[in-house]
Amino acid sequence: MQALRDIQPQWLSFASATAAHLGGWYYTHQFCGVCSKPLVQDVTERALVCRSCGHKIYPEISPAIIVAITNGDKILLTKFLTGYKKYALLSGYVEVGETLEDTIKREVSEEVGLSVHNIKYYSSQPWAFTHSLLMGFTAELDKDLAINLETDELSKAQWFERDNIPHDDKTLSLTWNMIEAFRNHEF
Repeated sequence: MQALRDIQPQWLSFASATAAHLGGWYYTHQFCGVCSKPLVQDVTERALVCRSCGHKIYPEISPAIIVAITNGDKILLTKFLTGYKKYALLSGYVEVGETLEDTIKREVSEEVGLSVHNIKYYSSQPWAFTHSLLMGFTAELDKDLAINLETDELSKAQWFERDNIPHDDKTLSLTWNMIEAFRNHEF
């Protein structure tokens, strides 16, 4: 997937990733989960349908949150334990039966041992690399406590003053859009 991220112009990278997402979905969904008969592409929408029993399925999208946690003029940036090596915002997948706000509070608590309030929606972005719809939020730190890093997923979490945020990426990802917005006093 890294090669797809490097395609320029950026919109072509996202289009290629979307094509890969759909190609993989079509490949892994050849047969009906209800009656085991072959699935065919629907003629009116992006879906697969079973001619035998009428069951219809749509491409899976995993909802995920990204949150810019702020404490005055500081923002919390993290690094993943594996994979992407640059700084990013805290993120996580929404669990069944969970609201987006609950996901934010749970992920912040689990991954860095902190709590937040004043959660506000920022923007969203399809992210075909992980079959996700990323929903970006801002949130303010409740109490200025020490970070209690969960080391199963993250290698680092660090507060950065607005003027000292590293220029760690140049992509058009939602994460870096939000980090740059904070750097530029947009929230």
